[in-house]
Amino acid sequence: MFDLQEIGPGIVRLSGRLDASEADAALAAFRRIQGPLTADFSGLDYISSAGISVIIETYRRLKAAGQEFKLVQMQPRVRNVFMYSGLDKVLTIE
Repeated sequence: MFDLQEIGPGIVRLSGRLDASEADAALAAFRRIQGPLTADFSGLDYISSAGISVIIETYRRLKAAGQEFKLVQMQPRVRNVFMYSGLDKVLTIE
């Protein structure tokens, strides 16, 4: 199960598993956020290629609007997915 919770202005916390079964709902939630965004990944246990697509679409949309998008507090196994795919060189990951 996946959950995306707004914890403050421009800050969301992701938890659970972001996979194909949750990608559409996650994308809809991310699309509601228009300003700069910090995504706290501390509760995210797993991300699939479908979840990566959600993150990339959100990054592209916010970048095109001149807004910042950063990912913070990733679990090591989730961070590895971004590193192995080379996305750590494109996205802001803290």
